[in-house]
Amino acid sequence: MNLDGAALFVAVATAHALGVMSPGPDFAMVTRQSLALGRAAGVWTAAGIGSGILFHVAYGLFGLRWLTQHFPWSLDAIALAGAAFLLWMGVQALRAQPLPADGDMGGRAERGNAWRNYLVGLATNVLNPKATLFFVALFTTVVAGPVSTATMLVLALWLPLSTFAWFVTVALLLSHPGLRRGLRRHAHRLDRAMGAVLVLLALAVIARTVSP
Repeated sequence: MNLDGAALFVAVATAHALGVMSPGPDFAMVTRQSLALGRAAGVWTAAGIGSGILFHVAYGLFGLRWLTQHFPWSLDAIALAGAAFLLWMGVQALRAQPLPADGDMGGRAERGNAWRNYLVGLATNVLNPKATLFFVALFTTVVAGPVSTATMLVLALWLPLSTFAWFVTVALLLSHPGLRRGLRRHAHRLDRAMGAVLVLLALAVIARTVSP
């Protein structure tokens, strides 16, 4: 990777770090999963979110201009699909009930649940309108010219892994046994609060997408 490639990597990685740490659907979902379901659920959700970044990197580096030129409605379609998913998850969270006082605090998950939590994270990120708009803006402004293969490969590895590392950290902190034990009596209220956040985010995306 040459000097231009290194400068491009630093610019993209810095912008991505600021974007991924800002509150949004991904953060809300990891928070909900970690507090309501435990450490394993939060980690698997973070893994799904990290994997979803590959989708955004793929169209950002390899096909964004082609996609928007041939299918100008595609970004709106992704945004609306993401809003529908967030709305569905938000409604589910709003229906959360108090947890049993003596529930398992170990954070273990069955294999089927792990796969489900991974898919929740993957869908949240792939259909995340905030992530879509962020990567569209990033790759149309910062990545304006040709990009070397080496730089593409480094970015394709760095962006998903750094996203996973951040959200795993969030999941581990929020699912700490002491913190979860203290919050357990209020877990359903926190779950409903996260549900309200997801619903509001979904409605904001729908309003922005359909407005003239």
